[in-house]
Amino acid sequence: MKRLRDILLFFSVCYFFTACKPSVPSEIIQPGEMEEILLDLHIAEGMANANPSATDNMEYYKLLYRLGVFKKHDITQAQFDSSMVYYSRHADRLHDIYEEVAERLGKKAIALGASAADVNRYGTITSDADTTNVWLGENSIILLPHPPYNTYSFTIVADSVYKKGDRMILNFDSDFIFQTGIQDGVAMLAVVFKNDSVASNMVHFSGTMHQTVEVTDSHHLGIKEIRGFFYMNTRDLQQDVTTLKIISIHNIRLIRFHDRAGKNSHNDRIPPADGVPEERKDTAVQLDKYALEKF
Repeated sequence: MKRLRDILLFFSVCYFFTACKPSVPSEIIQPGEMEEILLDLHIAEGMANANPSATDNMEYYKLLYRLGVFKKHDITQAQFDSSMVYYSRHADRLHDIYEEVAERLGKKAIALGASAADVNRYGTITSDADTTNVWLGENSIILLPHPPYNTYSFTIVADSVYKKGDRMILNFDSDFIFQTGIQDGVAMLAVVFKNDSVASNMVHFSGTMHQTVEVTDSHHLGIKEIRGFFYMNTRDLQQDVTTLKIISIHNIRLIRFHDRAGKNSHNDRIPPADGVPEERKDTAVQLDKYALEKF
């Protein structure tokens, strides 16, 4: 009898907390429908980018496709905007919605003809003598204008498998869904060597594209730690943070390549090429204070 009472008490508590969870107001587009709308907006954005006729007037065609999505879902621009104001103030809800969107986009890409290798570039790399995917985080992330969702940082501590001369390459694909504002994402990869010097590389990215960021242990010092972050640059967005602004980063891979026969050895007489990071004792990126503290 006591066991039955405990079970009933457990379910009563669960029901209480579920019932107390705030619901989305009825006048706001509900999460399930918002997921469908965001998915279609993402596809519409890609269609506009792929339309040869849109090259000279991209913003017009993006607006045209966006209005087509609104018509499909029988909503107005005003309804969508007011709902985005709500979700912008409840960024955790929007984050959860877009996690589902990102997962569905990967499945849809395969259904539309993309190979698994295209969707998960380097996805089959697990471990061999010279090449390993050492990424430990989520394969897909999203960034929103509001902290803490505008940045994603990571740290990987090297183990005994790392070798002097290793080359680290961060690969990822990006998509932007912006109603207004400058599209600017930042990816930074930094390697801390065993003598505590640091080499880093950073890229700005926008639109739908594949990106790589590379850092090499060119002096054969040995890698101690790998750090980095993805960041939505909101410096120019502060006056307009309630419209739709989402960066989707997916197919994330951090590939470690062992040096083969000293190919990554450094020649001090040859100056580093453009874009190749140099070692230094300290690394700073001119981003906002929050991003630097997070990193």
